[in-house]
Amino acid sequence: MEILVVIAFLGYIFYLIKLAGLRTPGDKNEAATLSDEDSKAKHADAGLQSLQADGSRPSVAKAPFFDKRLAINMMMVILTSALLVYVIKQSESIHLPYLVAVFSAISLGFVEPYKGWLLAITQCALMLAGYFLLTSLPDDRARQELENFSLYGSVILTFAASFLGGFLKRALNMK
Repeated sequence: MEILVVIAFLGYIFYLIKLAGLRTPGDKNEAATLSDEDSKAKHADAGLQSLQADGSRPSVAKAPFFDKRLAINMMMVILTSALLVYVIKQSESIHLPYLVAVFSAISLGFVEPYKGWLLAITQCALMLAGYFLLTSLPDDRARQELENFSLYGSVILTFAASFLGGFLKRALNMK
């Protein structure tokens, strides 16, 4: 079970480095220089184009809320929810489920700093549904209490750590 958790975390690290836009400080400086030049040009053009012929402001097209990146991250949520339910069912204490929940939720917030709340809600719903609908309750009362404590604690930690991951990503992008 521990090997499965290690493989999942290594996959997260690979995902964060390669696919989620984690940049090195040199890349950030390069992007900041380009964005400064672009913003100066946009501000100059904005003064000229701020009013249309009829005196109204032009409409700005927003990016869609549900995009390809969010769909890919939803697949990650499905995998992490299944991993969390498996870890909750197999663990002997609350420490490993909490650790897995925190790392997966920080990753969710990090890959989607503005839409991470949706991923956190989805992960919590999938964890609860997966645990109660797809697994059987243990016969031992102590084991049942341990699993319930791990499950509900993981749900709470998912929300808190997802916010923390999004905050860290936004803070890293600002510098």
